[in-house]
Amino acid sequence: MSITLPTNLPAGDRRTIRVVPISAPVALVLVDRDGDVWRQAGLTASGEPRMVCDTPQTTEDQGAGPSYPWTPAAIEAWFGPVRSLGGAA
Repeated sequence: MSITLPTNLPAGDRRTIRVVPISAPVALVLVDRDGDVWRQAGLTASGEPRMVCDTPQTTEDQGAGPSYPWTPAAIEAWFGPVRSLGGAA
């Protein structure tokens, strides 16, 4: 057994290096049955996505301030069915 052969290296020095891509989280984007686009604007206290609709098509739904903290489940229940639009789902 020779110390000059590469096969004699201790097992701890034989490491495989893998490149793991790191990606930023993608915000959730949903579209409801009326075509309104809902985008994620943070998280609720329980960690669910908090969704907002910036420009609802129905004028009665348009407001001037913060609204109910909609979650994907609430949007599905009130305005469903919903589909994802380019975001995580």
